[in-house]
Amino acid sequence: MSDNSSKIKRYGLKSIAVLVIFAALVSALWTNFGLRLPLEAGNRTVGLLVDYDEIKRIADGSYEIEFRDMVRKASAAGATGLVVRERLLADWEIAGDILVFSGGQLGFQIELQNRGAADGVMPAITPGITLRPENTYILTKDPLVYDQLFSLLEAKRRYPEKFDFQGYMGIATSLHSGERATLGLGFPLAQLEDAAAEGFQIIPRIRNWEPVTGDNVAEVFRWVGKIPNLAAIGFNDQSLPGDVSNPIILERFAEAISPLNVPLVSFEFYDQNGLSSLASRLDYNLLRAHAIAENELQRYSDFQEAMDRYSLAATERNIRYIYLRFPGLVNPQAAMISSTELIEYVRDGLHEEGLYVGNPKPLKNYSIPLPILYLLGASVIAAGGWLIALAGEPLFGKRKWRIPFIILMLLGLAAWAVGLILMPVFARQTFALAGAAFFPSLGVLLVLRDAKDDKGTGVLTRGAPTSHPLGSFLLKLIRAMVQLLIISAFTIVGAMIMSALLGEPAFMLKLALFRGTKAAHIIPLALVPFILWLREEDWYGLLSGAVRSNVRFWQLGVCLALLAALALYIMRTGNDSPEAVFDLELQVRQALNNWLGVRPRTTEFLIGHPLMLVLLYFGYRFSLFPVLMIGLMGQVSLMNTYAHIHTPLAVSIYRSFHGLWMGTLLGIVIIVILELILRRLRIVNTKRKEAARAVGV
Repeated sequence: MSDNSSKIKRYGLKSIAVLVIFAALVSALWTNFGLRLPLEAGNRTVGLLVDYDEIKRIADGSYEIEFRDMVRKASAAGATGLVVRERLLADWEIAGDILVFSGGQLGFQIELQNRGAADGVMPAITPGITLRPENTYILTKDPLVYDQLFSLLEAKRRYPEKFDFQGYMGIATSLHSGERATLGLGFPLAQLEDAAAEGFQIIPRIRNWEPVTGDNVAEVFRWVGKIPNLAAIGFNDQSLPGDVSNPIILERFAEAISPLNVPLVSFEFYDQNGLSSLASRLDYNLLRAHAIAENELQRYSDFQEAMDRYSLAATERNIRYIYLRFPGLVNPQAAMISSTELIEYVRDGLHEEGLYVGNPKPLKNYSIPLPILYLLGASVIAAGGWLIALAGEPLFGKRKWRIPFIILMLLGLAAWAVGLILMPVFARQTFALAGAAFFPSLGVLLVLRDAKDDKGTGVLTRGAPTSHPLGSFLLKLIRAMVQLLIISAFTIVGAMIMSALLGEPAFMLKLALFRGTKAAHIIPLALVPFILWLREEDWYGLLSGAVRSNVRFWQLGVCLALLAALALYIMRTGNDSPEAVFDLELQVRQALNNWLGVRPRTTEFLIGHPLMLVLLYFGYRFSLFPVLMIGLMGQVSLMNTYAHIHTPLAVSIYRSFHGLWMGTLLGIVIIVILELILRRLRIVNTKRKEAARAVGV
């Protein structure tokens, strides 16, 4: 260790950083394993949902099959719940519950009747109702349907009027033709009673309407409360009804929903504006559902492919409702058979994953104590300060820079305290991102700093390293493996701290997110080479002009090109770029998942960890800089595993473990191959030299 580094140690800054990080790690372990892990372990029940309209369509198109018969078949196959969208006028009409006319249509029918030109589809309405061509007229004989429609039309300010004629109840309303296809008007309570009688839980999806007021919100949910076996509440459109930026509107929704004592439902990959804000007012009482979109159903005609997707959703993303959609509804009779077979297949597949099919319960909400959150954030500042000290030892090792350095750290602690009070979610997201960047970088830099070449000097000191001092292949390999474990341990410490910063149900349910996934990939790939350059070169002397750099421009150009290529690769990774994942890779991923239960990340076991082990075995030098950058990707990926807070912690731990042992094993294979090649080359070179000497003689 250099004299400057010794000075830093004497000042006690490093010791303080270690103590803060250790205390934060203990707090993080308590948070992750004492609060989060038991909650996730007890949350193993998954509901199988089917769609009301699809079940009804199959029943209506099948011979001698009623709606209740089809519900009974679905229930026997394993379905536990029914999703029903709020009815449109067209839905009520198709079901045979109402007749709908415009003012012009109804007037034409009356005129035909009065002229005797028709048989009288409708009797004349009672006096006092003036027909308006732009209005809508609804006729029904069902009192429950009539009451529901009139009440909701009145609440949603469509100004309904009642009228009667022979045997029919009528509603005249200022509902123009375009609204008939968008305005939700209640639920088919009679059919839902049949479904509830078969044990189904009911999940309504409420459509948007305007204007939204406190009174009509209360009336909408008064009718929702009449739904039998009400299990949860969902919304149908991209945004919740009304101005979701208005907290008063959200409060009215929360007041109406809270007495029903049921959770909300969010649908994965269908972000709904305002849902997270509403959930926060309901103590994050929410369940997540996963469905294959209608435009994707044909891609999953094979049951196993669909099951693979549902299995990953349920086991790795805290999904507690699988919303099954049925293809092939053009042939209802055939769809009846295939749909029940699909339900059975998914039910059995979930059982094989150790999950229970039933009626799930939402995660119990909890909050991490503020002092623990503050300590976790302080450890991120400590890691950042440690990196600054590593980068600037020529400066910070001098006494005159000690006070400014301490002031900088204190300002960071003060900023964290203010952010935690004024903007707690944003502050936690920001510090989680900083931790994701700092800890992998810190682990790599510390191990490389302490690595020794054959002269006993650190590889980050000036002068290129020569051959490794360890003469034994086995000892060299063991040392490299230990160094890889140390680097990974630093990353996992950071991962525990980061996941504890975000380890509350709001993040586990994806109502709040880890922000900066791409940045967390890129920052270490820029930070580590920058600090390496500062340490390898007398950067203070370079800036002052006293020292000339030995780094050539073409070398910097290669490094920049490598960084650009890696950044481009990272920007194409993840769910945002599914086209970047080849079919073969998807097949390998699924095979690993089937074999190991939880598949490791490809970047870790196939690329990052093996090459980092190779680098540590042969020793870092500038010529191996590209290997270092690619190896660093394994640590970045390892950290990113824990940024997916919606993935159960146990799954992330298994994934990391598999990635590390498989990556180490592959790295050993690569090292053995390289050693054999190098040995062969040395033999060839020796023979050439001997031959050259013989010729010289």
